[in-house]
Amino acid sequence: MTSISPRFMTSDKGTFGEYTASTRWPIITQNAVDDITKEIEWVSGSSLSEKAKIVEQGEIIKKQIASFRQEIIDKVELRKFTPEECEIASVPLSFNEYLDNIEEKPTWDNAEWLFSEIYLYRRLNVLFKSQPHQHWKQFDIFNDLKQSTFEASYYGVTELALRYQNLLKDISQLKKADSKDQELLQILFKEFIEISLWGNATDLSLLTNATLEDIKSIQGAKAREESESKIVVNDTNNAWETLLKAATSKSEIRVDFVLDNSGFELYADLMLAAFLLQTKLATKCIFHAKDMPYMVSDVMLKDFDVLVADLRDRKFFPAGNDTKEAKALDLFADDISKFHEDGKLTFEADSFWTTELDYWNIDPSETKYHGNKIHSDLKKSDLVIFKGDLNYRKLTGDRKWPRTTSWETAIGPLATNGIAVLSLRTCKADVQVALKEGVDEELTKFWEKDHPGQGSWWCCSGKWAVICFSGVN
Repeated sequence: MTSISPRFMTSDKGTFGEYTASTRWPIITQNAVDDITKEIEWVSGSSLSEKAKIVEQGEIIKKQIASFRQEIIDKVELRKFTPEECEIASVPLSFNEYLDNIEEKPTWDNAEWLFSEIYLYRRLNVLFKSQPHQHWKQFDIFNDLKQSTFEASYYGVTELALRYQNLLKDISQLKKADSKDQELLQILFKEFIEISLWGNATDLSLLTNATLEDIKSIQGAKAREESESKIVVNDTNNAWETLLKAATSKSEIRVDFVLDNSGFELYADLMLAAFLLQTKLATKCIFHAKDMPYMVSDVMLKDFDVLVADLRDRKFFPAGNDTKEAKALDLFADDISKFHEDGKLTFEADSFWTTELDYWNIDPSETKYHGNKIHSDLKKSDLVIFKGDLNYRKLTGDRKWPRTTSWETAIGPLATNGIAVLSLRTCKADVQVALKEGVDEELTKFWEKDHPGQGSWWCCSGKWAVICFSGVN
């Protein structure tokens, strides 16, 4: 039996977790203070007295965040949430239970990285929920950053919209039962998986003016090979076979997305979902969002409506009303809106996704904090796609596994409890598993050339990615 490795700590010298705690968290919290200052400058109320209340409470939050930031810098002990905070901000009891049960009381510079990072965002959320005015209770402190980042992705957004428009007529006519069509569907499935994987990468092989034959060509195969060269674990074919089997044997095919970032990444995820729905590889896609502002840019329920509005807003994306770009953006916005209206594309938010619990707790035996409920729901899905780095960390427990540890070992119960798991992760943290012998050493040596003393950080750089799959056993 494989022993379970300990979790990464913020005190682990030379790790990205240590860098995050010492450098990134003070920056993130300072940015939050700056963003509230901007909001106070632009806020408008129904009256001068209303505006005064919003401004007054905003100033209180600024001071509280500044004080919280100082806690992090001073490396103080992580405190429990008060009963009032738990009630006001719906903080799960698991946070306090964790702090009660741990032997060595954690400080910001000596805590499990996964727990302390999630705890940080819970503490921030409490500060907003504690204010009496609805403006701040519902305020997404990270919304401006989400919007500005998406706006800056204009060229990638329009390129993908044009690709989608160009292929739409052909892909909707492909037949899953036809062997030649299956070959094309598999190629396109890989393409759209990689679009979802890399987010705003624009060097994928699904060219704007490409036909299906172009994609099958030698040139298209070469482009795909180059695109896949940075994917150090690639189980796409296994996921394809699982989904194709479901799509050719069932009338209802469900695919779930446990989401990561909003903006361009959500857009890319919607592009994958639209492809699956258009080709009948799925009849329903369920997107699982967060129930609070989280990890700076994670998707909340409101972000779908915001994204659709942005696609249609010619001021946000200045494509001109009659240009091919504008028509492509409108077409995609219309398609995903129609899927949403018809119930083929739905968004849900459960508090489980913002607890500190890793995904080993998605198990029928886990009665606390409804890990069993999440398991029961996801077991109905034909494929569950976990997006991004944090979800990968939660799948693997954010543990110091040897990097050749098998994927099935690292995800524990999820490998055997009846859920088909597909992780699409651009590597941005220390944890890494499922590598073949010698790959880690080779990439560490490569990264070390330009980053002395940080060779192992290749898997924190965002330059490589993994596609990991575990089927239903």
